[in-house]
Amino acid sequence: METDKTNPDSSSPAATNGEAAASDQPVAASSPASLPPYQPDPAPPGAESPNWLRRNTPWLAGILIALLVGFGLAFFLLYQPALQSMQLARQDADQKAQTVATLETDLENTRVTLDQTRNDLKTTTDTLKELQYQSTLTTLQTNVAYARLALVTKDLLTARQELSAAQANLKSFTALLGDEEIETALNERLALVRSTVSSDPAKGLEELRILAENLSRLEKP
Repeated sequence: METDKTNPDSSSPAATNGEAAASDQPVAASSPASLPPYQPDPAPPGAESPNWLRRNTPWLAGILIALLVGFGLAFFLLYQPALQSMQLARQDADQKAQTVATLETDLENTRVTLDQTRNDLKTTTDTLKELQYQSTLTTLQTNVAYARLALVTKDLLTARQELSAAQANLKSFTALLGDEEIETALNERLALVRSTVSSDPAKGLEELRILAENLSRLEKP
C-alpha cells in the first residue's frame, strides 16, 4: 500500500498565489543615490572637554604658575613686611605701655612722697612757728621782767631801754599771734607803761606787773 506524499506548501493555494504575486512585482535595483546621507552620531555631552583641556593645559599651567608667583611675590613683598611691621609696632606699643605703666607707678610714688613731704613740711612749719612764738614771747617776758627790776632799783635808763626792746619784740610777737584784739590791748598796755615810767614809776611798775600776767596767759602748753 503506497502512501501519497503531499507537500503542504505546494498544495496550499495561498502559498501558490503569494509566490505568484511576489514574482509579478518588479524588484527595485539598488542604487547609491537612493541611500540616505550619512549623519554621524552626536557626541555625548562633555566628550570634547578632554581635547579642549589637553589643548589649553599649557595656558592653564602658565596662568596657575603666574598666579602662584603673584601670590608668592605679594606674600614676600607685601604681606610679610606688613606683618613684620605690625609685629614691630605691637612690640613698640607694648614697650611704650610698659613704660607708661612704670611712669604712672613712679608718678603715684612721687605723689605719695610729695604728700608725705608736704605733711612733714607742714608739721615742721607748725613746729617752727610754735618755737618762734615761744621764743618771741619769752624774749618779751624777759624785757618786761628786766624793766620791772630796773624800776624797783630806780634804774630808769635801763627800764626805758628794756621797754624800747619790748616794743620791738611785741610787734614780732603779735604778728605770730594773729589776734587783733589782743594785739591792741598789749600795745595800749605797753604804751601806758612807757608813759608813766618817768612821771609815776610806781604806777608804771604796777602796769608792768599786769602786762607780765597778760603775757603769761598767752603761753602755750
